[in-house]
Amino acid sequence: MKIAVRFTAVLFLVFAVVAAPRALIADPCLVVYPDISCIYYYDLSEYYTVGPGDSLYDSEYDRGGEVLLEAGSGEIDLSIYQAPGLSGFEQSDGENEGFVFSNTEFTLYLDGFSNEPTTYENILVKFDDIMPEGCSPLITVDGQVLAGDVYNAGDLVVSTPTEEGNNYSDTIALDISWSGCIGIHIWAFSDEDYNGIRDGGECFTAFSHDVQIPTEKSTWGALKAGYK
Repeated sequence: MKIAVRFTAVLFLVFAVVAAPRALIADPCLVVYPDISCIYYYDLSEYYTVGPGDSLYDSEYDRGGEVLLEAGSGEIDLSIYQAPGLSGFEQSDGENEGFVFSNTEFTLYLDGFSNEPTTYENILVKFDDIMPEGCSPLITVDGQVLAGDVYNAGDLVVSTPTEEGNNYSDTIALDISWSGCIGIHIWAFSDEDYNGIRDGGECFTAFSHDVQIPTEKSTWGALKAGYK
């Protein structure tokens, strides 16, 4: 499925997360995904897909006729498959990576997917890179208008084993609505040192694009840029 440059009255969000051992980074990012049908846009340098007939194909992880595997290892990234509405995969065009879907109101899941029981402290949800520059979107979280561009989601204890085993997953669910501008990034990290600045490994962002107003194709910027 190809997504055109221009749309009318549609919202796109892109979510992804870097899979890295928590001990190696100071402020780890969380897996972030919607509660509705979505397609995952993947970076070809990090993932690839296989279909029926391939030796690595596993029908249990088939989404839209394909299975997503990590480049190099050929393993399945279970954190991506956490999204309940994952319906397929699309190779990134170099500008957007992660979960893509259309809606202006949705439930956002902050998932502490981990390879061991842990607690993610002081989780901050960041709304940034507003398009156009200077625009002030109306953002509500759980029915409350967000003042500023950061929502404090508190702590998340991760202790529930996943069905596949060897991993753990617990979530925070936030009801989000968004309007008034053209685009916005959304992502989340555990601010363990309580300084409001993410440090450590790279962090993928989420991108929400509402093009009710026609606009030229814009640069999404570094989708893995950290919290500035």
